[in-house]
Amino acid sequence: MNRRRAVPGAASPGPSGPETTYRCGGGSVLYLYGLVLPGTDVPDVPAGPGISDMRLIGLGEVAVLVSDVDTDEFVGTPSEIRRHVAVLDGVAADHPVLPMRFGTVVPDETAVEEAFPIERRGAIADDLDRLGGLVQLTVRARYVQDAVLAELVAEDVKIARLRETLRHLPPHALRDARIRLGELVVRGFARKRAHDIDVVLDELAPFTVEIHEHETQQVDDVLECAALVRRAEHTKFEGVLEGIAERAYGRIFFRLVGPQAPYDFVGER
Repeated sequence: MNRRRAVPGAASPGPSGPETTYRCGGGSVLYLYGLVLPGTDVPDVPAGPGISDMRLIGLGEVAVLVSDVDTDEFVGTPSEIRRHVAVLDGVAADHPVLPMRFGTVVPDETAVEEAFPIERRGAIADDLDRLGGLVQLTVRARYVQDAVLAELVAEDVKIARLRETLRHLPPHALRDARIRLGELVVRGFARKRAHDIDVVLDELAPFTVEIHEHETQQVDDVLECAALVRRAEHTKFEGVLEGIAERAYGRIFFRLVGPQAPYDFVGER
């Protein structure tokens, strides 16, 4: 399993192509969802206000999934973002797809051909072949803070003593003691996080082709990662994660999102 650490929240943007635009001045444009192989089934996602039914534009060995969009109606609302994701994840349930950024539009079909010239289409097709049979599953895990604090107090004499000392210090002496306690607690969470991440990823490794770890932000964050998983084995992956979550119940809360389009695993050429 290839394990890499990513910048916080930095899913790859997909194959380089037309610039992202969230609104144009009046008229109709083509909205681009992603690149797929010819013959890919168009997902059954209802059209929204100012958005036509989806269709494929063929470019030889690849195709682009598009809709006609009325730019007076399309303004980048949360519902439009959710629709974009639903389309891509709907495709990914059965077919490989290279996602485009939300809001990517071009004027017409000629512009689509220009955005993905013939000399680039072979590499795009290779990427789609690489993703054949694979989906992304996103795992998020957070500590139950009180439970882990109780562990640290029981395991670390310094933390236990300092917590007790705080009960008896005069107000003017509390600040430094609290800072010191906070430092010890943060280090304790970091130690536990490193161990728990290894346990989780080691158990998931047999069902994971590649994984991207995202940097976490909060002291009680354990793990946020995107796993590239064989579509036929995603239920096994889910079952293993459920087993981990059961054993960690009351200590770590897990959330699994997917199957998804491979947002974290494209555009790296």
